[in-house]
Amino acid sequence: MRPLLLAFGLLTLAAPAFAQDDTAPPAPGPVTVSPAEGNWGCIALVDNTKAGLLTIFAGAYGYASATYGSSASGSGTAQMGSDGIKFLDGNLTTVGVTYGLVTLDPATNGDLLTLYNPEKPILACTPR
Repeated sequence: MRPLLLAFGLLTLAAPAFAQDDTAPPAPGPVTVSPAEGNWGCIALVDNTKAGLLTIFAGAYGYASATYGSSASGSGTAQMGSDGIKFLDGNLTTVGVTYGLVTLDPATNGDLLTLYNPEKPILACTPR
């Protein structure tokens, strides 16, 4: 009888512990701080020329193109992400920019925000 009790005791010690509250954790809310937030200087990837200045803050953005009269200049709203930003409306979306991803720039070991249209990367932006 004792070996049976000992075996049962060892099995209960090896069993996984269960939390007192079996409810699921709350769903994560929207990202409110993003690595894309800030001021960025952008260059065009097609010819490595200065393209403009981009400011992103709290779900809004403003872009000033280096090209006079460009329809890309203006503002809009965006969804902040943990690795970048998704442009929801405004001037950048009218010229095809859909999202941006923040990565590590191997040349400077600093942040690099790359803006994409549906087909390819089009702008590379560094912090200002």
